[in-house]
Amino acid sequence: MKLPLRERRRLQTELEIQRATLSLAQEQGFDNVTTEAIADRAGISPRTFFNYYPNKEAAAVGRPPGFPEHAKAVFQAGQGPIRDDLRNLLVAHLDQLAERLDIVQRIGDLWRENGKVKWMLDTEIEKLSAELGDCLAVRLPDMPPRLRQSLADWTMRCSGLAIGLWASGEAQTLPEALDKIWAEQLALAQFLVT
Repeated sequence: MKLPLRERRRLQTELEIQRATLSLAQEQGFDNVTTEAIADRAGISPRTFFNYYPNKEAAAVGRPPGFPEHAKAVFQAGQGPIRDDLRNLLVAHLDQLAERLDIVQRIGDLWRENGKVKWMLDTEIEKLSAELGDCLAVRLPDMPPRLRQSLADWTMRCSGLAIGLWASGEAQTLPEALDKIWAEQLALAQFLVT
């Protein structure tokens, strides 16, 4: 589904602000970056900056993409093995990051250096995990809620590991990185059941 023009422009401006923030952080150190400098680098006014983000930490994290609605619907209605359908849902989610390698790499660096950015990014990941937990509740209504959320958390951890593998250059593409991580995690799970 193609986004309306207004939404595409808004997303483009968000990404420009995020890239400006991360670029300045890399050049000057995050503590030295101001919202005014970010606005200037992004070619917008400081007032416009605050229409998009409340502070520089939020601008650094940006608005990570959620799970695509069509992929969630396919997953929720799925009849195949849950591990395959979960992987497919994750691929649909990660495909949205394919054009954002520069952002992913820079956020990873900043995540390790800045506690507030780490907290904000972890909060976004928790939201994604909760969203996935809701999808699992539709797909597996008889599964105990704590187990569903544990499965969602595990899946998001696989996503994070795959993103790290891709961002470090150890995998050419996100799907390749996910395949490696997924296979490792499934092999690990086999040790628990044998």
